[in-house]
Amino acid sequence: MNYRRRELARHAGVHVRLTGYGAASDMSEHSHDYHQISFLLAGAIRERHAGREIETDLPSLCVKPAGFDHANDYGRDGAVILALNIDPDSELAAGIGETWRWQAHRPDRAVHALIDLLDDPDGDAREAVTDLLALNEIPGKSGPVPDWLVQLRARLQDPEDAVEFAEMASELGVHRVQASRAFVQHFAIPPSLYRARCRLGRALGLLRQSRQLAWVAAEAGFADQAHLCRTMKRHTGQSPSTLRRLLQAA
Repeated sequence: MNYRRRELARHAGVHVRLTGYGAASDMSEHSHDYHQISFLLAGAIRERHAGREIETDLPSLCVKPAGFDHANDYGRDGAVILALNIDPDSELAAGIGETWRWQAHRPDRAVHALIDLLDDPDGDAREAVTDLLALNEIPGKSGPVPDWLVQLRARLQDPEDAVEFAEMASELGVHRVQASRAFVQHFAIPPSLYRARCRLGRALGLLRQSRQLAWVAAEAGFADQAHLCRTMKRHTGQSPSTLRRLLQAA
């Protein structure tokens, strides 16, 4: 298992950690003696438990109670995960429950602002931790995903497919507004941000190489280095240089 971990804060029985997992790495079955709320900030993960598995590359959060057995596989380009590890005896453990669940959530700048607060020596880490814990109440979307939407999502994942979203929708016989609305309803993220997120996943793998950021941006499908930096900050709350340090040892 290849990973590098950075502790951001400790407060009232809660440890907040940012972890970069290596490309196509895995973690065998294990459990923790603490509750955990995890935010998938970038990349992809498949988590397995008792014959059931959940795979996602969407902005997602996962809640796992203490003692829960699980195994993980990380995406082709790895993953970046923010985890809140919560002592079962902490007053902040209230409401965690005994159920394992993954749920997509809308990319919320509040998550990244809270990460910045944890990094800020003048910030209020206690309040930031409390607010991060509250985010596990965000509801998800249930119901079958239409076949055309599955096809649309697959095209947005393809780094070689540069066709505009409106044209993709038209080719599938769906109006672009209807397509965008359905995408958000089922995946909790606008199509434009999802495509940027897929490019970001590719950039994670490329950051491990000692190459200029301009090269990473071009290879991952971004317009330029500035575009890469803005996207990385928006989705992870971290700069490319910070994530490079985290990932190169993973």
